[in-house]
Amino acid sequence: MSSSFGICRAEEEPICFSRYDYDRKMMKDMLIMEEKIQKLELALYKHSSVIQEHQRTIEKGSSYVSYTRWGRNDCPETSQLVYRGYAAGKHYTHKGSGSDTVCLPEDPTWSNYTDSVGDGYKAYIYGTEFDDSYTQIFPYNVNQQDVPCAVCLARKHTTLMIPGRNNCYNGWTKEYHGYLLTAYYDHSGPISHICVDFEPDFLPRGETNDNGHLLYLVEARCGSLPCPPYVNGRELACVVCTM
Repeated sequence: MSSSFGICRAEEEPICFSRYDYDRKMMKDMLIMEEKIQKLELALYKHSSVIQEHQRTIEKGSSYVSYTRWGRNDCPETSQLVYRGYAAGKHYTHKGSGSDTVCLPEDPTWSNYTDSVGDGYKAYIYGTEFDDSYTQIFPYNVNQQDVPCAVCLARKHTTLMIPGRNNCYNGWTKEYHGYLLTAYYDHSGPISHICVDFEPDFLPRGETNDNGHLLYLVEARCGSLPCPPYVNGRELACVVCTM
């Protein structure tokens, strides 16, 4: 039932209220609804701001990747130095120990240790030197020189070493280029391929022939490796790229 003076609900005990009460209730409900809408709009704005900030972060390339610059004790202008050190790995005659080449920092710290040489079953690690007495690939003589290294940090998303090229593909930034080096083909046990800088530095007083962890240039051999594009006997370049 309704009239110009109020509204009544048809219930067991009819409840009637005035037009003034009804309008006031409607106004209150509308204010509550507007408040909820404003809260939702604020939450949406905050969520949108987070997404936009994340997109700007991606566009600015604020993530970081690290890589090792073999043969140098500094980093390119595109990166910052984390630490410098000494290239090291297994002895060239050993079957065991690690198969990788590592960059040992020049300022080591120690946990528990013994200084007894050869006590028990252990792996050994040696400094790295170039063994290149036959070629003139590098711009100066590198034979028997000990190899430094530098770990670098680039403000990019990913890093890639490309063997067989001295420049990067489109969209990538070149950090440095050089030559692909690894173990001699007839030595005991493999070691990983690394990209040594085109113009390597040397460790001070590191020209003695210690024959520890040795590095050799890599040349192509035709057969299963298609020639062309590769050339039989040609030494392989390499490049380290970031994006």
